[in-house]
Amino acid sequence: MTRHITLSALLIIVVGYCSLNATFAINTVKPYDNYLWTGIQKKGTFQLGFYGANSYNERGVRWDHTKVCNVLQMWNCDQNTLAMVRGFDSDSEIGQRAAELNDVPDNCVRGHVTPSADFHLAEGGIGARYWLPKGFSLGLFLPFIRMQLKNIRWCDCTSDVTEADYLTKDLLTDNLGQNVYELGGLDICTPWKRSGVGDLSFITRWERDFPQPKPILTNVYTSIYLGLSLPTGKRADIDRLFALPFGYDGSPGILFGGALGLTWKHHFIGGVELNMTQLIGDTRRRRIKTAACQTDLLLLAKTQVHIDWGFLQRYRLYLGAHEIMKGLSFDVNYQFQKQGDSTLSICSNDYISSIANTAESLKMWTLHHIGINVQYDFGYDLCEDSNCSPCVGFFWQHGFKGRRAILSNKWGFAFSLTF
Repeated sequence: MTRHITLSALLIIVVGYCSLNATFAINTVKPYDNYLWTGIQKKGTFQLGFYGANSYNERGVRWDHTKVCNVLQMWNCDQNTLAMVRGFDSDSEIGQRAAELNDVPDNCVRGHVTPSADFHLAEGGIGARYWLPKGFSLGLFLPFIRMQLKNIRWCDCTSDVTEADYLTKDLLTDNLGQNVYELGGLDICTPWKRSGVGDLSFITRWERDFPQPKPILTNVYTSIYLGLSLPTGKRADIDRLFALPFGYDGSPGILFGGALGLTWKHHFIGGVELNMTQLIGDTRRRRIKTAACQTDLLLLAKTQVHIDWGFLQRYRLYLGAHEIMKGLSFDVNYQFQKQGDSTLSICSNDYISSIANTAESLKMWTLHHIGINVQYDFGYDLCEDSNCSPCVGFFWQHGFKGRRAILSNKWGFAFSLTF
């Protein structure tokens, strides 16, 4: 018992020193998810685990579910440079640039540029769980994330026909990267790599098996949990193109949910898992829209803003077989994620909140995934008095539908060791 408590304390110390879309619509692994861990353990049991995952074939999907596109086109099919300079004081540098354009009309081609880039995500994490009496457990979980954006391209759609076209090219699009940086301090052309920790999660969970004396339904598993998400993750870099947060962008959150699982004939399993997150709004400097016609990647204004996050929900359905050959188990699953609309409140009178809230990136997003999990518990191959029991798992996920989100395919592994 003393050894287990000591190990728990050491892990908490280590994790503490490791701590450094808006929340973002991409399917990252949550290190406290049930499928990464083995089942219920007895009182005094301590479990360590880690996982790794690599995404591939990342692509965006727009608001209507059907239009798959480049990740930089998920909010707007193109970016409007004429709208970019609107909504500013006429005495400012941006306002003067708008005056030089002399109200050049937007014909849906002039001043429009189409962005594209290659985006990649890799992730991992560590965690620890300690079982208390009566089915309760305490868990501490920390993800690690690496993101990359490269091969950035901006295709100018402006024609070479009228004087208005030439003026737009000269003042805006011919040297777009330099203009955007000089006017708003936003770097839209430099590739980047970012890595670091995500948000630290602390979970209290209760779970229990209820054996059933029936010929078909042989067990019912129930679980509920409550936890906190602490904002240890790297925040979005508002001065880099598409530099996403590694967690909930500096906001703490309340985590809660539960699960119901059924076992038939001792081996066939199925169930549902519910995961909810209520984020607590925070205030910090963010980029906002100053005109309703602006597009989300070319926002030049930065100001102090309070954000009220949309409610996050995630559901997972699964069917499979448990211990079909000693410690071998597997399942096929479907996962749905959704976040409601988020709302900005500007902390000054310089800009208008109702305009800022027209940003496409603040609106509801959804994600749909199907997946396969395979797990092998080596405890079945060890003697009964063994001091530890390892378990290894592999998983694959395929994103097939969504709205204002990044779809990706993903493979990964998980390893846990029970003392």
